[in-house]
Amino acid sequence: MHTYREKAARLANYISELDSDFKLYTEIDGEYDHIGATIADAILQARRDYIRIVKPRVNRILHVYAEARTTSALIDLLRHITVDEFLDFQSAIRAQRFREVLDLLAEEGVEITSDLRQWLTYPESVAKLRAINGIGLKTANYFGILCGLPAVAVDTRLRGFLNRAGISCRNDNEAQRVIELAADLLGYDRAHFDHSIWRHMEPKHDNGQDPHPCRT
Repeated sequence: MHTYREKAARLANYISELDSDFKLYTEIDGEYDHIGATIADAILQARRDYIRIVKPRVNRILHVYAEARTTSALIDLLRHITVDEFLDFQSAIRAQRFREVLDLLAEEGVEITSDLRQWLTYPESVAKLRAINGIGLKTANYFGILCGLPAVAVDTRLRGFLNRAGISCRNDNEAQRVIELAADLLGYDRAHFDHSIWRHMEPKHDNGQDPHPCRT
């Protein structure tokens, strides 16, 4: 049985063999410095077209509700409008999830995104976040990526990339660790490596566009 490090070395070698076919992206769309936009991005992204559905709504939040960048300001705003209105998205489940994340951050004294970045570095904080219904390992790690942490959020694209490299992982925890270690071996920021794999695995239509750029 191969160890995590052996699998990571195989993944790093596979990347090297791809050469110019693999592009390292060193910028990630995110890090909004806006609690509402950050939570919205993380809550809406699962199984949704990011370009057509998620990103326009995040941009709208940044423009229309620019003043609600802190947890307290957002809670005050939501006394006057609904979560659905804030998100411009009709879903009772996602609205509830959004509200539960917001309330958790309020309870934990997380006011701004730099607070959230620090809070997410504690395992007990991530456990509290994952205790919210619908927030699994991938979404918790995606929160980290949005806050500028060197995180890896394993989804279907990252799993598919590991399969292409001939690397089998028992679960997403192992896949995450292998990708993290491979990034370290290559000298890449882990979040940049995650995003680069995700972009590399974009399915293309004839026009070259990704038909379903969502993280699932």
